[in-house]
Amino acid sequence: MLARMYRTHRTHRVLDTSVVVLAAVGLLLAGCLSQSHVIPRNELQTLANKDPQTRGQRVRVIQSFATSSEPPPAPRVDGGTNVSVVVVAPVHTSSPRPARRPSAKREADDAKFWIILAAAVAVGAAVTEGARYDGWVELHPMHPVHLYGWDGSYTWMPLAHVTPETAAWARKAVVRTSEGPWRPLGRAPLNRRGWTYSVLLGTSEVPAANSSNERGFTGHIQFGRFPSRELGILLDISMGWAENEFAETMYDSRTSLELQYFPVALGILHAGGFGQLGVGYRLDDSLGGRDRQDFLIGGGAMLQLELTTRLAITGRAGVTRIYGTNTSDFTVGLSIY
Repeated sequence: MLARMYRTHRTHRVLDTSVVVLAAVGLLLAGCLSQSHVIPRNELQTLANKDPQTRGQRVRVIQSFATSSEPPPAPRVDGGTNVSVVVVAPVHTSSPRPARRPSAKREADDAKFWIILAAAVAVGAAVTEGARYDGWVELHPMHPVHLYGWDGSYTWMPLAHVTPETAAWARKAVVRTSEGPWRPLGRAPLNRRGWTYSVLLGTSEVPAANSSNERGFTGHIQFGRFPSRELGILLDISMGWAENEFAETMYDSRTSLELQYFPVALGILHAGGFGQLGVGYRLDDSLGGRDRQDFLIGGGAMLQLELTTRLAITGRAGVTRIYGTNTSDFTVGLSIY
C-alpha cells in the first residue's frame, strides 16, 4: 500500500516538473522579434545558382527572435545601387518527506494553476508567432547577407556575390530589414516542421469506481517535434477532473507519447488523426479512497484551422481505453510551430 502511494506521489512530482519545463519553453517562444531574418540553407543554395541580377526578386526568409545572436552591422544598400558580379571568397573570423495520500481536490486545484499558466504562455507565444514573418520578400541584389560557416567563422557579402561554393560552406545566412530595400511578398502556408507547443481545453469522461463515466473538464499540454510537415511526435500531458456519485472530486492525470499525422490540406483547413500510448492515475476523494493507476491506449480525429505559417487552431475528438473502460474527450486550442 505504501509503495503504491509513493508511486502516485512520485508520478505527480514528475508531472509538475514536466509542466514547469513546458511553461519555460513557452515563455522563451514568446520573446520579442528581431529585424534579422534567416534564409534557409536550401533557399540560399537555390539562389546561388540563379542569375545574380534577379536573385533578389523572391527570397524565402524566417524572422528571428531578439534573443538570437545578432550579426555585426553591414553597409546599407540603396535602391539605386549598381549590381556588381564578382566572386568573393569567405573571410573567416574567429531529505525526502514521508509520502502521504494526495487529495483529488487538491490535485485538481493545482492542475487549474498549471493549465492557466500554460494557456497564458500559449497566448503569449501565439501573439509573437502571429506577428513573426515567415514567407517571401523582394531584396536588392546587393543586399548584405551575413554568413556563418560550419567551423564557426563569419563573413558577409552582397546577395549577388554568393556562389554555390559559398552557399555550401555556410551553415546559416541572415539578412536585415534595415540594410536595404525590403518588400514582403506574402507569408508561407502552415509549416509544422520543427518544435511545437499546444494547449487544448475541453471536456472528458473520468471513470468512477462504480464503472460509470462522469463528464468533467480536461486540459492537454503538448510539446514535441514534427520531422516533416505532416508527421509529429509529442508528449501529451492531460489533467482533468469531475465529480463522482457522492459529489466528491475525482482527479484524472494522463501522460502519453502521441503520434500525429495530417495528410489532408484543403486551403487553410487541415485534417488528420492521432494515436497515443501512456499511463494514467485517478484519485478519488470518496470514503476509503478508490485510487487507481493504469496503462492507456487511445486515438482520434483532428482538425486544424491555419492562421499563419506557425500558428493554428486545433480541435480534436478522441477515445481512450483506460481503467477497464472507454472514455471520450473533445478539446480545442492553440498550436504553435
